[in-house]
Amino acid sequence: MKKWTTDEIKEMLKGNQSWLERAILAIYNKQTSFEKSAGETIEHNGIGFNGVDAKYLSWVATYLKSGRHLSGDHIEKALKRMLKYSGQLARIANNEV
Repeated sequence: MKKWTTDEIKEMLKGNQSWLERAILAIYNKQTSFEKSAGETIEHNGIGFNGVDAKYLSWVATYLKSGRHLSGDHIEKALKRMLKYSGQLARIANNEV
């Protein structure tokens, strides 16, 4: 089984909108139910969006879950925020969480 590195994750996020959208959903799905509904970071358990990004990225995840896709400025805004989660994404991709 392939072992993903944080650098590989970053490159995939930058070059593939589908990866970006799936990455947002992957982290969103690891948050607690309360965090999802509140759009905030409650538990500091090493997984999920940080307090600065939680509201926006939770909104994006909800938007994506409705079957829509990112466009325009939202792609760049989400990408900029998601690059910092490459470590968490690597752990998710490598089935370590």
